[in-house]
Amino acid sequence: MDNNEIKRKAKRIDVSYEVKIRFAGRVGYTTVALKDISVLGFKAIISGRLVKVGEILEIKMCIDNREIQCQGKITWVLMLRAGFGNITILDVGVAFFDMNIEDKGFLDKLIGE
Repeated sequence: MDNNEIKRKAKRIDVSYEVKIRFAGRVGYTTVALKDISVLGFKAIISGRLVKVGEILEIKMCIDNREIQCQGKITWVLMLRAGFGNITILDVGVAFFDMNIEDKGFLDKLIGE
């Protein structure tokens, strides 16, 4: 299945939220900027570190005053700028899992699914 097929599985909306993520086995959270979100996952910009497809994340989001915590898995990575003397900037796709039904319902309403 290619990225276009994955994108078509759920309606996405463009957003500019900040989300906290923690990579499995790491201490502390990193703040990333969301570009879009759906009930299945989000696209974000990650800077300053290289990531791999398949990495598991703990996710903390505050969207319209609602705290959402779940896990996610990196499904694709696109390098926007290499880190030769600068900070590496990546576009990444993250698929949600382990999200409770109430939070999923909230995202459904937010997105207008």
